[in-house]
Amino acid sequence: MNVNEVKGTIREGNHAARESRTILEQVDAEGDSAAGLARLTIHDSQDRDAQAGLRILEDLGREVELTMRRIDAAVDHADAYLKTLG
Repeated sequence: MNVNEVKGTIREGNHAARESRTILEQVDAEGDSAAGLARLTIHDSQDRDAQAGLRILEDLGREVELTMRRIDAAVDHADAYLKTLG
């Protein structure tokens, strides 16, 4: 593989990573909506399973945010490497 092929592969990877980030933003919005609906649905419920499910939905946003940060960092590092390749 020559340098231009490596650059092309990195650019394709960055493009895929950016698309993944866009999808995760949509997942985050849907998760927020689902958590809101769940809160309304189980309001005042003492059911352990319902409460556990709500916590999972609420934690989804944090996991999505961490994943998006990792994607951003990966793209930044790949872009820096592309610059060093010239």
